[in-house]
Amino acid sequence: MKKSLSTVAALAALVLITGTTTPVNANSHTLKIHLISKGETHQFWQAVKKGAEDQAKKMNATIVFQGPASETMIDKQLEMLDAAIATKPDAIGYAALGTTQSVPKLEAANKAGIPVYMFDTAASCPGALGTASTCALGVAYTNSTAAGKLAADKMNTLLKGKGKVLVVGHSQTNQTGIDRAKGFIDQMKKYKGIKLLKTQYAEGGDALKAQEIISAALVANKDLKGVYATNEGISIGAGQAFKARKLKNGTVKLIGFDSGKQQMENIKSGLQTGAITQSPMGIGAKTVEALVNYVRDKKVPAPLIDTGFYYYDKSNIAEPQIAGNLYE
Repeated sequence: MKKSLSTVAALAALVLITGTTTPVNANSHTLKIHLISKGETHQFWQAVKKGAEDQAKKMNATIVFQGPASETMIDKQLEMLDAAIATKPDAIGYAALGTTQSVPKLEAANKAGIPVYMFDTAASCPGALGTASTCALGVAYTNSTAAGKLAADKMNTLLKGKGKVLVVGHSQTNQTGIDRAKGFIDQMKKYKGIKLLKTQYAEGGDALKAQEIISAALVANKDLKGVYATNEGISIGAGQAFKARKLKNGTVKLIGFDSGKQQMENIKSGLQTGAITQSPMGIGAKTVEALVNYVRDKKVPAPLIDTGFYYYDKSNIAEPQIAGNLYE
């Protein structure tokens, strides 16, 4: 089962990064699409942006991509969403920081005749997503619960079914953060030889805060065997904590999330064991494809587009189907 999950996810990611060959109607005007992200400077969001821009070029559309400086800045993101609606673009893509705060604004976009397709994380829209929704047509996302479960399976295998494990999450408010932690925790509870410590959070994926949390856990639990970090920032913080304690590589297994230059270097060196990564370029591409096809041809997108995930470590990080979805 574990092998099947990894294989399917990897194949899905490979397909996504190839984009689409949807023909462009030469008579169509260039569409303007606003993408409101959960962040902008983080390399993950830059990869999403690239996927969106590459897809837009193929489909005669332009992208306005923006997000707040920090993934804790919900109010700032909502201001950006308001501003985007006010410009009356052809369509909006939206990644929800909070699960409920954006719903009235998304409903306002719907009333204004602006189609919305969400990406990465969905808002808690009332009722089903789709053309009948007052909120959004759907969401292009990573199945974060399933990804968390895969991380738990990998951790259990690494620890041979025994040991203490700490989960450090990056958000208790956005659904992606919630699901990544919950998927791991629920799956790990099935392994009776694993003892889960109390889950802790470094909100927004603050690497320094994560380092402090994990350093304290290492002192309080001399027999700690595994750490699961739910995003790139926390993974980096965990690596720093390991370095500060001068742990021998592999003493404590670390499974992170996403990629990034530092995390990839830590995996190659053996400081970090592995990570789950998504297809950020695929998320951007599929969001744009869904919106352009809907605006131009009234082709209704699927309410849920699973963009894939997979596990990588030092042994497979250079494989084409994985390397193509990693970013620095």
